[in-house]
Amino acid sequence: MSQNSKVGTKLMLGIWLVVMLFIGFKVYNSSNDHPNGETVELDSATLDRIKPVGEVRVEDAVASNNAIEESERTAEEVYTKCQACHATGIMEAPKFGSLEDWAPRIERGIEEVLKVAIAGKGGMPPKGTCMDCTDNELKSAIQYMMDSAK
Repeated sequence: MSQNSKVGTKLMLGIWLVVMLFIGFKVYNSSNDHPNGETVELDSATLDRIKPVGEVRVEDAVASNNAIEESERTAEEVYTKCQACHATGIMEAPKFGSLEDWAPRIERGIEEVLKVAIAGKGGMPPKGTCMDCTDNELKSAIQYMMDSAK
């Protein structure tokens, strides 16, 4: 029995050696380091498959920013976001058209009132309820409300 196990072990080692040599030969021959130009073709084909789908164009982005600046909302349009509080005077907001409420703010000047509107005060959150408004839009809405009180 020990004779058969030695033969079986030698046979298994022989088969294992042949398989390992075969795998090594295949790996060696399938590498892309051949000087026949195959590597260049493979690399360019790979690059074609993985190239980006689109490109970033900066000049279009600049043009679209200019279009956004040109389409600022009017003071009346911005006021529609402010009127929830300023039409009724809720949470001590100065009422639209009320000289009594707006007089102290008119004395301080529009720049000071704009700073308060941007930062928020009391029950008013920063920029009121118009988080997407630009500073110029807020300034025009404040001027619109101040003018209504004069």
